[in-house]
Amino acid sequence: MKGTVFCGQCGSRLLVCNAKSSTGNIYPYFVCADRHARRGNCTRQAMLIEEVERLVERHYETVQISAETRHAVGAHLHAKFDALMATESDALTDLTKERARLEDEQGKLLQAHYAGAIPLDLLKKEQDRISGGLEMIKNRIDAHHDEYATARNNLDDSLNLLEHAADIYARCDDANRRLCNQAFFTKIYIEDDDDVRVGYARPFDALTNGEVQSDALTWAETARNENEVRTPAKDGSLAESSHLVPLG
Repeated sequence: MKGTVFCGQCGSRLLVCNAKSSTGNIYPYFVCADRHARRGNCTRQAMLIEEVERLVERHYETVQISAETRHAVGAHLHAKFDALMATESDALTDLTKERARLEDEQGKLLQAHYAGAIPLDLLKKEQDRISGGLEMIKNRIDAHHDEYATARNNLDDSLNLLEHAADIYARCDDANRRLCNQAFFTKIYIEDDDDVRVGYARPFDALTNGEVQSDALTWAETARNENEVRTPAKDGSLAESSHLVPLG
């Protein structure tokens, strides 16, 4: 946890300090760096590291999202990915057409060379130009597909972590707890009243946003309702919607 926790009063880093009791027992504490160095006016008292761990573990329960929220946010954002890909379909079409044009030009150059119309040195120069253009197009198309595939996979992985955040953290050892904290948060602030306030790391800053989750749940509910309206019953009529009446 060291390096991730900060003083909620002044914002400075919390340092590890080992206090020794009269009986020789060692008690590890977190102390505010500014107060320890006598900088500023921070009055934050030292905190047992064990207690801070307990507070952070409890905070993870507020980070964890329900299965319903996880599926709603995932479906909503995947739908947005689909929309973005659709808007870029024209660009992909243009790239595909340009690739076909270059491949056609490449074939015609070879035919011209075999017919004796183009010398070998000019053929090589033109073939290098065309090969460079084809390679660039291939890289752009591959990058386009890879970018969305990577983004979708990262989204699913991140939502899976959020759905099980508290459960995962509770089972982790100290080393893996630190990795969890670094993955989820940029900073963890311990307030004077022992509340925990955090700054989320990407992409969790967006995925834990209340408005993002609320919009996703609303979108999912609307999608379910529309699907019910459009689902035909066994007799072929629309299964749902009190606003529709059978014809005839």
